[in-house]
Formats: sequence, C-alpha cells, structure tokens
Amino acid sequence: MMARRKEIDRERILDIAYKKALTDGIENLTARSIAQTGHFSTQPIYLEFKNMDGLRKEVLKRVSRTLRDEILQKKFIGEPLYDVDLSYLQFARDHRSLFSTIFVNGEFGDDLIRDTLMDLGHTKLREQYQRDLDPELEKWLIALNWIIVNGLAVMLVDGLIDYDQDNFVRIIKRQLESLFDRGSI
Repeated sequence: MMARRKEIDRERILDIAYKKALTDGIENLTARSIAQTGHFSTQPIYLEFKNMDGLRKEVLKRVSRTLRDEILQKKFIGEPLYDVDLSYLQFARDHRSLFSTIFVNGEFGDDLIRDTLMDLGHTKLREQYQRDLDPELEKWLIALNWIIVNGLAVMLVDGLIDYDQDNFVRIIKRQLESLFDRGSI
C-alpha cells in the first residue's frame, strides 16, 4: 500500500496567504481564512508552519522579494529613482490594506522591509545620478527620498491627495533637486 500523498503543501498555503495579504493585509491573515480560501481544514497550515507568526513572516519575506524584484522595478519615466518612487506610490494605491499594515502601522517585519527599500534606493540613486557620492550623504539622500515618498503614499492611502504621475514626479524632483541647487550634492 502506498503512503498517502500530501495534497496541501507549504507552497500552496504560502500562495494563498500571500494573495490574501495583498488584498486584506497581513494582520487579517488567519488560519481559518486561509483554509476557507483554499477549501481545506486548518490542520495542513499547522503541520507546515509552527504558528501563524511563522506563516506571516514567510509571507512578509515573499512580499519583500516581490517588492524588490517586481513591483518596484516598473518603468514610468525612465529615471530609476523616480521610477521606484512611482512604483511605491502605485503599490500603496493598489494594495492599501497591505501598505497600511506594513508602512503605516509598522506591523510585521519593519527591518526586512526597511532594509529592502534602503538597498533598492541606493541602487536606483546610483543608476540615476551615475556619480560617486559620499556614503553618508547618499544614506541621507535615500532617507530623505523615502520620507518624501512615504509621506505622499500615506496621504494617498488616507484619501488626502490623489495626484497623477506628473504631479508626484514634480513634488519629488523639486525636493531632491533643491539639494543639488544648494550645492549639497
């Protein structure tokens, strides 16, 4: 007699949890909601993951990878730093609940997401301006950029603004280029 094949595996559970996180936010992931979506009991979830925190961490890792490798790699205007900024704003608009959970409420994986965004910001800044900057200045510029863009994203998610791409680019460029004009860079 053959051993019974496992029908609900780790990847299937992660796929369902990831899709639910995109629509409902990570904080709303429960074993019951994942099981209902996948049409199975909660038992496979707890066989594959120690607990829901472990599953949420795995989902957050996938969100981080997807942000870095796909979502924040879109091309809008052909300027790498501004393209990543516009991608981030589009992510906030398209996935309000998940964005709020991670970036506004500060829940789940602050370090992982922060490191992903900071590393990507450094890469895009170097691609766009193609010059060697003092490492401390570069770090400061990236932080300033994310402060500006995150502020815009929070206002967008909260319904306080609804600008088009041109207006977002104008705001971000004005802030960063004012540093160039003052000779800070």
